Amino acid sequence: MLDFAIVGGGGYALEHYKNIKTWGLELGCRVVAVAVRPQDRKFSAMDTFATDGVRVFDDAGEMMAALAGGIDGVIIPTSIDTHSELACRALDLGHNVYLEKPPAGTIQEVDAILRSARAAYRKNQVLLLGFQAIYSQSVNFIKGRVCSGRLGQVKRLRCWALWSRNDAYYSRNEWAGRLTSNGKWILDGPVNNALAHQTANLLYLASSHPREFAVPKSVRAEFYHARPIESEDTASIEIATADGPLAYFVASHATAGVFEGPFIEMDCQLGQVHWQFDGHSHIRYSDGKIETAADLCTPPKAALANFVEAVRARDQGLVKCTVEMGRNFTLAVNGAFESARQTRPIPPELISQDGQAGQRRLIVAGLDQAIVRCGQEGKLFSDAGASWAVPTESFDLSGYEKFPTQFGKEG
Repeated sequence: MLDFAIVGGGGYALEHYKNIKTWGLELGCRVVAVAVRPQDRKFSAMDTFATDGVRVFDDAGEMMAALAGGIDGVIIPTSIDTHSELACRALDLGHNVYLEKPPAGTIQEVDAILRSARAAYRKNQVLLLGFQAIYSQSVNFIKGRVCSGRLGQVKRLRCWALWSRNDAYYSRNEWAGRLTSNGKWILDGPVNNALAHQTANLLYLASSHPREFAVPKSVRAEFYHARPIESEDTASIEIATADGPLAYFVASHATAGVFEGPFIEMDCQLGQVHWQFDGHSHIRYSDGKIETAADLCTPPKAALANFVEAVRARDQGLVKCTVEMGRNFTLAVNGAFESARQTRPIPPELISQDGQAGQRRLIVAGLDQAIVRCGQEGKLFSDAGASWAVPTESFDLSGYEKFPTQFGKEG
């Protein structure tokens, strides 16, 4: 039985805890410790931890130091601004690490993790990145057809989602909708958080090489917000990859449709691909043949199983999604913010409200239709003629090493 510790005791950390309680006996793992700051304990499951005999620490660094050499892995599902520091600390202390997505807020922080990881790999430590869809059967069914050449050249990928969020979502923590937290970049929003899995999927499926994300060459992006927040809640992005395909991502948290999508469609030389969030994939080949696949195991369980497998074997080569892969995701996200230069407010006269008492949602008139059109046609909002949209310039990522260079500056 592998012993894991989790940083955090509420929010998504609690989801990891519940997942291990549900699947731990089957997979061969359990939680023996959690780190929960005293100020966060009213939001965590302290009674559950006590009943389960789980040791509780006040501080993540204290926990990782005290348990170094005594446990099998640390799970880090904390706020984005803390990922790099905590991952480096855990790796440097000799821990195997499950790092929740995204790897970090900026490319320089991801590179810091990779410096620690290179030393850790020499000691047979494992570092897994939690882009859960990368572990799913439906996504890897498509990836296999791309890598085998069955689909021919991938020309274009398009993802869109109506992914409404209410007041409770934005009040669940102190960093929701923020650009920075505790003096560090967090870039919270659909692109870098709630729907980050989908941009990762686009880059994964755009590459014809196993265990690789396509390299983003340049990015053109538009970021908007219906809510009075710092970051975006509405985004459209075009990523030109060094591998060749163009990838489009269009989504918002301010839609009338509560949950529609995400959908991914791929235009390939020898067929058309459709993937949807419920874990179903459909390929229609140009010769008339059809293939389908579905997830038989939930992606969170598959990711946890992969971590257990790699830790037990002490083999980083078994990890299906690595921080090295995730670097290209953060590169694309940072490029998108650089291209957008700022997050622009949507005119208030276009915004209505639905619901009350913490369940209030903001809805932008005509946005649902604009998202579907942009997603299906491969366009940004300004390309489609949205009245509130502002065109932006493509941002070249050649040699890019540090965020930001032009985000937040007039241009």
